[in-house]
Amino acid sequence: MEGREIRINMPKPNKIIDKIRSRRSRHMQTHYKGDGVGVRGKNMDFLHDPKFVAAWDSMLEGNHGEFRNKKWFKGRVPDVRWRAHLNCWAAHSALKLDGDFVECGTATGFQAATVCNYLDFQNVDKSFFLFDTFAGIPVSDELTEKERTYAQKSNKNAYFDCYSAAEENFSPWSNVQLLRGILPGTLLDASINKIAYLHIDLNNASAEMETIQELWGCITAGAPIILDDYAFRGHEDQYAAWNKFSIKYEHPIFTLPTGQGLMIKR
Repeated sequence: MEGREIRINMPKPNKIIDKIRSRRSRHMQTHYKGDGVGVRGKNMDFLHDPKFVAAWDSMLEGNHGEFRNKKWFKGRVPDVRWRAHLNCWAAHSALKLDGDFVECGTATGFQAATVCNYLDFQNVDKSFFLFDTFAGIPVSDELTEKERTYAQKSNKNAYFDCYSAAEENFSPWSNVQLLRGILPGTLLDASINKIAYLHIDLNNASAEMETIQELWGCITAGAPIILDDYAFRGHEDQYAAWNKFSIKYEHPIFTLPTGQGLMIKR
C-alpha cells in the first residue's frame, strides 16, 4: 500500500508575525495615554465631559505660548488632564466645607485655572490663595543633594519668571490672590483662617513639610489635601517625608496612578 502524501498549507512566517503584531496592537491600545499613565479597558468619559473639557481648553488658551520655548515641554502644555480632573473633583467636593482654597506651588496656574474655570469661581463665596515664587524652585541649603540637582535642572529646562502670565491667567477672578515669595514665609501675607481645599506642589520635601506644619491646624475636617509629586519617581524624599507625616498624624495617604497622593483631613 502506497503512502499518501499529506500536504498542510502553513501560512507564511511573515503572515504569522503580522497576525501576532495585530493582536498585540489591539490588546495594547489605550483609552488614555499621558502624564506617565496608560489606561485601557476603563471608562474614561470624564475626559469628554463638556464642563471639564471647557475648563481645560480655557486653561490651554492662556498657557500655550508660555511653554513654547521650554525644553521639557517641547512647546506644549503637558497632558495632565487626569490630575486636573482629580483637582476639580476635590475642589467641587470642598465647596460646602468651611474655609478657603489654597494652592502651594502654582507656576502659570494650569491646575488652579482649570479648577476656577470648572467651578465658575467668580460665583463661589471663597477666596483662592495661590503661593509660588513664580520663577522656579528656590535652591537653598535645606535641599538634599537629589533635590538640589532636580531644582537646578527644572529651573533650567521647565521654569521661568511667569508672574505676569499667572496674573493674566487669573485676571477673570477677583477672589483669587497671587502671593509671590518663598514658603512658608509668605503664608503671613494672607489672611487664612480655615482651609477647605489644599493642593501642594513645591517639588521639595523640606518646604512641603514646613508649609503643612503651618497650615495643618487651619484645615477643616473633611477637606481634601492633594500632594502633586507624592508618588513620582525622582521625588522619593517627598514620598518619605509625607509617609512619616502620615504616620505621625494618623492620616493615611491614597496613592493614585497619576502620581498624586490624596489625604482627607479628619
